[in-house]
Amino acid sequence: MQLSIVIVNFNTGALLEDCLVSIETRLGETSPVFEYETIVVDNASNDGSEIAARKRKNALLISSKTNVGFGAGCNLGAAVAKGRFILFLNPDTRILSDNIAQLIERFDANKNEGALGCQNFLPNGAVQSTAYRFPNLITMLFFTFRMGELSNRAVVKTLLSPILKNIFGQFNPHSTRMSVDWVTGAFLLVKRDVWIKTGSFDERFFLFCEEIDLCKRIKSAGYDVVFDPSFEIEHYVGFSSKKVKPFVLKEKYKSYLAYFEKHHSTFDNVMLKLLFFFGIRFWIMIYRLIGDRDSLVAYNELKEGLDI
Repeated sequence: MQLSIVIVNFNTGALLEDCLVSIETRLGETSPVFEYETIVVDNASNDGSEIAARKRKNALLISSKTNVGFGAGCNLGAAVAKGRFILFLNPDTRILSDNIAQLIERFDANKNEGALGCQNFLPNGAVQSTAYRFPNLITMLFFTFRMGELSNRAVVKTLLSPILKNIFGQFNPHSTRMSVDWVTGAFLLVKRDVWIKTGSFDERFFLFCEEIDLCKRIKSAGYDVVFDPSFEIEHYVGFSSKKVKPFVLKEKYKSYLAYFEKHHSTFDNVMLKLLFFFGIRFWIMIYRLIGDRDSLVAYNELKEGLDI
């Protein structure tokens, strides 16, 4: 078996079926000798989206009784995977390319490469950044005060976007194959032997940072993490996450705290907690002033839910 595709689903509606159809369509256009399997781990969805997996005769469905999180769900799927390569794929994606065999052949030929990400497009056709540098205190400052949103403004995008993206830890341009620090979990291809050597996803990360931590361990083991734009997918970013903003916001902050605790110095951890302490209260003040009740509730719940 060449490839095992592991998809962790939670309330993604019709998007899961679109994803599965795109797999069958695009991978079906490759050579018949290319073998793959699709494993869907459903994290106790209550919207009926897991039915899409039941309908596909070539998809194995693993049903979790509770929502164990993204990393733990991936581990459940990887535990039964038979492929030499494991692809962790988001359910809110569609495969656009039919050159998966060539992608894997090139990946396999480079023995120093352990993980790979591809080119992601948003539904509007824009390129989604998917290759980054590892988080540090500077990127956490920009995350906490949401300075990344500046790069979406027309004037700033024209004048400063490349500079800002480099500060935010994004690799540019997104047009060449290159070694990076980490790639997003929407499409994360890993060699089985590297997966076994470096270990599975750390399940302390429920929804965020699990791919950063995995890529960190892969690079620490001496392998490269690679971005390859020759393969393309479409990504409906955060479809299931957007429904529960307070929960998602808290998980982001908790995951960054856990990542820094695992990989950074005591000084960095103290500074991050101070940054979060003041940043959260800054946004509570702002949202109270402008009367944004939903965001105010989200940040108040964040303040109460974090031990900082």
